[in-house]
Amino acid sequence: MHLIRLCGKNIAVDCGIGFDKSDEIQKQYVPDGNWLNGTRIDLIILTHKHLDHVGALVRLVHHHPEALIFMSAKTFEGARIAIEDSLNIWRKEAENARRNGLPIPEPIFTEEMADAFYNNPNLKVFDAPYWLDPQEDLRGQWPGWEMGFYDAGHDVGAVSTYMLLPNGKYFYLTGDVASHDQENARGVLLPPDNFLGDFFDRPGTMVTEATNGDRRMEKPREQLVEEIGQFAREVDARGGVLLDAVFAGTKAGNDMVMFNNLGYKVVVDGLARDHIRVEVPDIEERLKDGRVFFIEEGKSKDKKELAWKQRAEYVAGLHGFVPIIAPSATLDQGFAASAYAPVILEGEKNAAVFTSHIFDDSTTQRLFNVKRGRTIKMKKFVNGRLEPIRVNVRCDIRHFNRSSHDYQDGLVERVRLARPETLIVHHCPGKESFNAFAERVHSLPPPPKKPIWGLNGRKIFI
Repeated sequence: MHLIRLCGKNIAVDCGIGFDKSDEIQKQYVPDGNWLNGTRIDLIILTHKHLDHVGALVRLVHHHPEALIFMSAKTFEGARIAIEDSLNIWRKEAENARRNGLPIPEPIFTEEMADAFYNNPNLKVFDAPYWLDPQEDLRGQWPGWEMGFYDAGHDVGAVSTYMLLPNGKYFYLTGDVASHDQENARGVLLPPDNFLGDFFDRPGTMVTEATNGDRRMEKPREQLVEEIGQFAREVDARGGVLLDAVFAGTKAGNDMVMFNNLGYKVVVDGLARDHIRVEVPDIEERLKDGRVFFIEEGKSKDKKELAWKQRAEYVAGLHGFVPIIAPSATLDQGFAASAYAPVILEGEKNAAVFTSHIFDDSTTQRLFNVKRGRTIKMKKFVNGRLEPIRVNVRCDIRHFNRSSHDYQDGLVERVRLARPETLIVHHCPGKESFNAFAERVHSLPPPPKKPIWGLNGRKIFI
């Protein structure tokens, strides 16, 4: 989350959640600042739907009924999926706590808060590219301001924010961004002139993410896809089953289209189904012609039993070679962890692929560190309940990093084109990453002032 104070206005950008894990317990944490209580928030912007940006937004909006709220239509659809899933997870945690006589955990937000958020009269949902109407969207209360949103390339619906300020300067917030094309989102370096006009022909401030600040794209994306295809053909040839454990948003949809393009039918399970319906425009056609099969788990006993029967069939390879896409990429939760991995990991002919970032202290990270034939602790559904088990890892495991964040070259080129007076860098994993990015930026002609690292809680004056 950012709190930006500009020309008499307070603007909050995103409000996500993070995760801490201690042994078997995974805890959520929210941004510092006590929901900015005591501060008037004039505007809240949501850049995209990922949990580290949207997970606590409902609570922030609840505490600030005075704020206008802006996000793209696709971001709103995806955010709603994440919000409802968070509520479902809390209900299950609360039920487990009741069953075991433990204190019920306090939710980050309630169902009532979520409903109020969906129906908030201050919420403006738009299709990018979009320049706000000063009278209608900003209600005539922002004299001298211009504000626009353009696709960021990171995710379907993700936007960058462009502000022209009353003081004659610009403020440019990239959000999470990518200049390389993905299956469901076209890469964007900067918008075309018919959107930007003379936006950068003045001094200004740029706030950029630098998740890959120290990394250059090692291989063209097309080559990476071909390597995944070759690996899939090897697993197919030996009669194995392939699990693609992914994050439900962005990665699941990209990988589904990728495997279809490689000529494979795909089965999709869990929350990935909902995000794919938002992200892939022709998904109904793919479902109808059989390129994709969704395992739908309804609420009735019969539908649940059918879903588990279908999972067992695909894990056993009864439908031929069909890559299985299921969340989550950390293997700490989700159907990938509880329904598929405990079986697939033990088969010597099988394979598990990961196309997302591998987080520290995740089950996935431990999986890559364990020797073949050794065991790893996981949880598996047994008679409808999650039970701890030990899994003997005997299958192939591969990581193909298909990052949806821009790499160093794209990040630096965007700075060169924007020519900011002040450059603030955030979403940067560590000092080495920041220093590598800052060194590249400093070589630009002419370089901006020394880039500023937007560390947690840091106040930056511009």
